[in-house]
Formats: sequence, structure tokens, C-alpha cells
Amino acid sequence: MRLFANIILMVFFTHLSLFAQENSGLQVQLYADMDDSHLDKFTHIEAAFILSGIDSADSLQVCLNWYENILQKIRDYNFSSFDKPALAQKIFAIMHSTILGDYDRDSTTLLDIIQHKKFNCVSATILYNLVCEEMGLETSAFETPTHVYTIFSDFDKKFIVENTSPMGFNILKSLQAYSRFLLPYYPDDQRLKIGLDQLYAYENRHGRSIDNTELLGLLAYNQAYFSAKNNAFDRAYEFVLTAQSFNQDSRSNIRFEKGLYFRWGKKCFDEKRFFDAFTVFADGFYRYPDNEDFARNTKATFQNCIQQSWQQKKWSVTRQITEEIFELQLLDLQDRNRLKYFLDKWFSYFLIQGDKAKQNEVQQLIDFADAQN
Repeated sequence: MRLFANIILMVFFTHLSLFAQENSGLQVQLYADMDDSHLDKFTHIEAAFILSGIDSADSLQVCLNWYENILQKIRDYNFSSFDKPALAQKIFAIMHSTILGDYDRDSTTLLDIIQHKKFNCVSATILYNLVCEEMGLETSAFETPTHVYTIFSDFDKKFIVENTSPMGFNILKSLQAYSRFLLPYYPDDQRLKIGLDQLYAYENRHGRSIDNTELLGLLAYNQAYFSAKNNAFDRAYEFVLTAQSFNQDSRSNIRFEKGLYFRWGKKCFDEKRFFDAFTVFADGFYRYPDNEDFARNTKATFQNCIQQSWQQKKWSVTRQITEEIFELQLLDLQDRNRLKYFLDKWFSYFLIQGDKAKQNEVQQLIDFADAQN
């Protein structure tokens, strides 16, 4: 799948160049910085503010000053760094008493905390993790299908922090009580199926540890969620591609991500934008190769796209999607024969034009299709 993975990245950066027209500045620089899935130019806190919507140097500096004030407030207490759990708990108490404010499910960015003193599990966990790291405490996170927590990995005992509640420090002390705390995050029928006192165990089985770079990806996923909620599927798709560069295996966004692929792909298909529809559905199939609906939709959009690209005489499109569909190994004998019909037409077209280089390109694809037959 290496070829197709590279193609997806090429598509991402093609979309990114269009995205840059509306979002020039820091956001584009950040996305370019993450092309290798690592932050090189930006710090975690800078990336967090940019993913929250900041896109100018002046605005970023204002946010960094706000962040530095938090750090200075904690430093002024002169807490001992020898007792790490005690230090983590004191930072947690300061965050909830003076910084975070009130829980709000939709307050997913750091700007929500700065401007409205509202937070959800993503924004609170990001801020708490990064503040703790500045204070010398190594942090990571645990992402589940519905939630995210802070993990302290360098303590003598395992510490997990629930950041949406002032009572959430070291939740492992009472798992049954915490399972009750999780109830609002699950629909009634799912609560009963799992067991009211087993929600924490369920989340633990279906979650995974993530580092703070991966944690930042949840900001982009949440931005995608709200864009999709407003039917801005193109922008939501861009955010998902960005999120994947930070967090390639997000457990809390699988259902949303699949749904977005279907909704955005269908919209492109209904608008007869078959190349865009193919790109979206093929991306979905690459991410979820066991999903038969993605497989069928990828094949359907491919067939429409090769016909459209022939009508519009866009050989580059035909060649690109044919190489991609071969990489995905989705075509059966009937599909390949239909593809060869169009490839033969392209060969005749370039023969008449006297373009031997293009004839060779077509012949290579025909030979590959014959070899698969």
C-alpha cells in the first residue's frame, strides 16, 4: 500500500494548496511541518493554538503570553518537584480552580478556554498535559472510543486523570464510581449492553495510549466534526487529513471518520465530481480495507471517473486513478475488461495524434491489466 499512501499524501497537499488560499500563514506552515508526522518547527503548545484556530503571529503571541502566565502562576507557588504525584495534583487543582471554568461538550479548543473559560475532555487534557510537561512531569494520554484522559508514565504507580471533573485526579482509586461518571457519554441501550459498572473496563479494552503529538490530532478531528455538523464537508475532510497526520489510529473518531467519507464522497458523486468522489472513497477503503461499502463505492466512482475523464480528454486523471485502483486490487475481470475498453480508446487517440510517449503510458496499463487477467 506504500504507493497509494503516497498518493493520498499528494492529494492532501494538493488540497492544502487550495486550503492555503483561505488559511494562509501559521496553519499552512504547521501542516507542512507535519508532513513527516513529526513537529520540527513548532512546539506542542504552538501547534495546539494553531489547531485551535490561531493563524497570525501576533495572535499566537497573545495566546503564548496567556499560557506563560499560567506557568508563572504555578512557579510562584514554589512547589516541590520531588513528590511528582503531589505536584501533578496541585497543578490539577490550580487548573480547575482558576483556569478551566465550566465543562462544555463543544468547547474543544484552547481558544474556548481563553475566551469563555469553557472546556471539554480534549482541550482540558491538552492544556493539562502540556502545563505538566513544562513543570517537568512526563505526560501522555489514553484515547478511548468516547473520551481521552491524562496518563503519568513516570510515577511509581499508574495514574490516570479525568480532566473534565475537579474530582478526576487519580480516577483509578474508585473504578466503580468512575464507571458511573462515564454514563452520560453512552446512549442508554449501549450502557445496558456493556453494564453500568463496566464502562471503564470497556473503555480501557478499546482504547490506546497516545503521545502528546497524537493528542493534538484530536483537536483537528473535533474541528472536522463541527465543520461536518455545519455541512462544510470539504473543510471537514481537510481537517480529517490534518488530524491523521498527527494521529493515524484515532480510536475516538472511527465512526465519525467513516461517516464523513460516505457523506462527502456521496456529495461529490451527486455533483458529478467523480475524481473527488473517487479520492474520498479510495481514501476510506485504504483506511478501512474490510469495509465492503467503501470497496463498492470506490469501484463505482472509478468507473464513472474513467468515462468522464475520457469525455473530457483528461488522460492524466485516467492514468492516476487507474494506477490507484490497481494498487487497491479492487477490480474483477469484468471491471478490468471495461477499463481496457477505455484504455484501447486512449491508445487509438494518441496513435492518431502521433504521441508515442502517451501510447507507451497507455500500453503499460493495458499490459498490467492483462497480467492480472
